Amino acid sequence: MSTRPVYLDYAAATPTDPRVIEEMVKCLSIDGTFANPHAKDHVYGWQAAEVVEQNRERVAALIGVSPLEITFTSGATESNNLALLGLYQALKARGDPRCHIVTDRIEHKSVLECCEALEKEGCRVTYLTPRKDGSIDTQLLAEALEPDTFLVSIAQANSVLGTVSDVHALAALCKSKGIFFHTDTAQSAGYVQTDFEHSDVTMATLTSEKICGPKGVGALYVKRSAAVPLAPLISGGGQERGLRGGTVPTHQIAGMGKAFEIMQQEGRQDAERIAALRLKLEQGLRELPGIIFNGSAASRVPGILSVSFEGVDGHMLLPSLPGIAASTGSACASDDLKPSYVLKAIGHSDSLARASLRLSLGRWTTQEEIERALLEIQTVIPRLQQAGSMWNVKQGT
Repeated sequence: MSTRPVYLDYAAATPTDPRVIEEMVKCLSIDGTFANPHAKDHVYGWQAAEVVEQNRERVAALIGVSPLEITFTSGATESNNLALLGLYQALKARGDPRCHIVTDRIEHKSVLECCEALEKEGCRVTYLTPRKDGSIDTQLLAEALEPDTFLVSIAQANSVLGTVSDVHALAALCKSKGIFFHTDTAQSAGYVQTDFEHSDVTMATLTSEKICGPKGVGALYVKRSAAVPLAPLISGGGQERGLRGGTVPTHQIAGMGKAFEIMQQEGRQDAERIAALRLKLEQGLRELPGIIFNGSAASRVPGILSVSFEGVDGHMLLPSLPGIAASTGSACASDDLKPSYVLKAIGHSDSLARASLRLSLGRWTTQEEIERALLEIQTVIPRLQQAGSMWNVKQGT
């Protein structure tokens, strides 16, 4: 019987917690709360609506806000789109002349591509180059703000590097200038401080797929006291207080709510255990020559470790590590392995960015798996570096 590869790609997707699955199944059968939660004429609809609202409360509790400030979506990508495009469209409809946005070069593609779309609408976008560790601070942000800036969007934690930026300080700066502030917390909610009731963050993207909840569901937190105008991107029924049309998927929301409840109850212990395993992995990798650790050494989420290997052909990296399921942090297009735009933004060359791994740990990562992964990486990387050196000698470089 073959041994499955060690799964070290939790930053991309997590297995669903059995407790979450149990909650979801209750909303699927004839004996459960399967009905349309928007059906107002019978008890089945009332029960489904009650489940939705109970889990809205669970989601809100993790980040310390009112359930009335939570709008359910299909995931983090839609939430990011609603925050950026919805705000712009609402302001434009009001006749607000501001047309400048600030973000950074290492945001998730759903933010960057929204910004590109808004540029086509006539907006100006400033893309900040982060610090070497991938962080954005108030000094960097302050230099980019302009009189007509209406929105700043900076993730709380970068999905490739794991670096955490102090979004509360960034949001405070924006509030002082009358600017809305949005943050993507897909990688950080439950692991990093998100007490948004006592923060100036005006919008925050939430998802459950990174914390052992279901895919295909997410939410957008919108601070009521900030009076954030948003235009819906999906119309058809006026659901979610008119911000997001369409039948709400009760089973998905039940799963998201349970995942957030588990994080509220167990997130700290989870984080401590995962961080200890990441440290073990990091210490073992330090023995390798030509290794570079990317991101912040101090301000980071517990489960993401980004490393680059000098002298390694990036095209050979993952194929030479069949016992590990991880990510290069790069995007595949046709047969060409493109260097990660995140690693390029922090100063890596194309070749070094290609020769990189994002190793991300989670709830079910074990010490035995870390030891297996370490052994394989420690064995394979020197061979790849030696092969690269021999190739360079033959080429006369």
